[in-house]
Amino acid sequence: MNTQSAFQITTTSVQQTIAFGTLLGQHLQRGDMVLLAGDLGAGKTHLTKGIVAGTGSNDQVTSPTFVFINEYRTPVHVTLYHVDLYRITMSAELDSIGLADATAGHGIALIEWPERDPSLFDMPHLAVHIHHLSPTTRTITCTAHGVRAHTLIGLLTVAWSPTKDNTHARRN
Repeated sequence: MNTQSAFQITTTSVQQTIAFGTLLGQHLQRGDMVLLAGDLGAGKTHLTKGIVAGTGSNDQVTSPTFVFINEYRTPVHVTLYHVDLYRITMSAELDSIGLADATAGHGIALIEWPERDPSLFDMPHLAVHIHHLSPTTRTITCTAHGVRAHTLIGLLTVAWSPTKDNTHARRN
């Protein structure tokens, strides 16, 4: 079943981006994969900070650009794999960094720069694209690819509400 739906919000501060990530993290579970796309500086790591916090983890989130994968633990013993494929230039490098383990479904996979491994798009996932509009404003579009991701879109649609500083939510 190829179920797709989308959900889009605009955040006007780092705090709102983190808050949206926290909401998403509260709904993630073992086996979920989130593909994070956006230009350098778009806010992928800030969103990830919120996601990790939303799972209940107290681990400090840093960008894994130079180590490729950071692992964070949740209170319910689920590992979050925060993967950054930005520095990958050849597909052969993917085997050596542990990407197969991160996407095996034993934990939650958050993958930045997923376009470096096109096979990721064939797996069920929630695609999150962050578009940098200004120094503080971002448009975040979540697109479901698979039944579980469709469920996540439904949960986000119900749970996210506009804030006083004009964050807008729209379901497509």
